Amino acid sequence: MSSELPIHNSVRLLLINDQNKLLLMCADDPTTTTKEGVYYGKFWFPIGGESEPGEQLMETAIRELKEETGLEEKDVIFGPQVWFGEFDMVLSGKMKRLKQKFVVAYTETSDTTLEYLTKEEQKVIEKTAWFTLDDIKQSTEIIYPVVLPDYLPDILNRNYPQEPIWIDLAKKPNYS
Repeated sequence: MSSELPIHNSVRLLLINDQNKLLLMCADDPTTTTKEGVYYGKFWFPIGGESEPGEQLMETAIRELKEETGLEEKDVIFGPQVWFGEFDMVLSGKMKRLKQKFVVAYTETSDTTLEYLTKEEQKVIEKTAWFTLDDIKQSTEIIYPVVLPDYLPDILNRNYPQEPIWIDLAKKPNYS
């Protein structure tokens, strides 16, 4: 029964620079698939990761910011949590229920580094890049969440929901 799956709580950062571009990370990890075992290939996604035991939302956000960009809390201005969602997937070869919260953050720099990635991340993370909304909409590469272009315009315009809204994280790409 899926309700008995191990829970993987994570925080994703919608890190936006002074050019109104979103930082995405590219991974190639065939051990991370749909719950049906389908791997669509390399994929892009907002930075962030799993919450450690006892860690609060912003503690995870700050730690992941450092691990995945080299930036520190002083380098960004955090906005609100704007979205949340959950779905079942195979993560690093294990079926899990992934629960994600998305937090907005702004930075004036575009300089990031991958030198602080964990050993596990170093195996699968290839690079990061800054994307405009049009880049995301026109990309032929897989970008998760697939619904990102539907919700990102409001965030880029700093039009945040009053409360975090649910987004469909289970939606799959239309290409194989």
